[in-house]
Amino acid sequence: MSMVFVYGTLMKGYENHRYYLAQAEYLGKGEIEGYALYAVSSFPGIVPEKGEKVKGELYRVDSDTLVELDILEGEGSLYLRKMVKVTMDQKTVEAWVYIWNGETRGKKKINYDDQPWKG
Repeated sequence: MSMVFVYGTLMKGYENHRYYLAQAEYLGKGEIEGYALYAVSSFPGIVPEKGEKVKGELYRVDSDTLVELDILEGEGSLYLRKMVKVTMDQKTVEAWVYIWNGETRGKKKINYDDQPWKG
């Protein structure tokens, strides 16, 4: 089992959640530091950026689900899967997250107070 931090269309109430994470164990809300959220297309992406934070949700998934998420996210091309520290309440855990592997110049940055992603 692995933990994965999601910040966009995989969150509860968004279109991809029901197809990929509806059966996964929801662990709660959290945030990661050192990343900024951008509207990179009709979906969001995060990139490393000092002083920024991203809100999201944490899930426990099995290996089959992680493979399905890799395919959805275009792991290795559109996104890169990386282990990050997620802060939840007063504790920190490590989880996988998908980081945008493209350009953000000219893309809309989503401010922390406007998160989560609204599409």
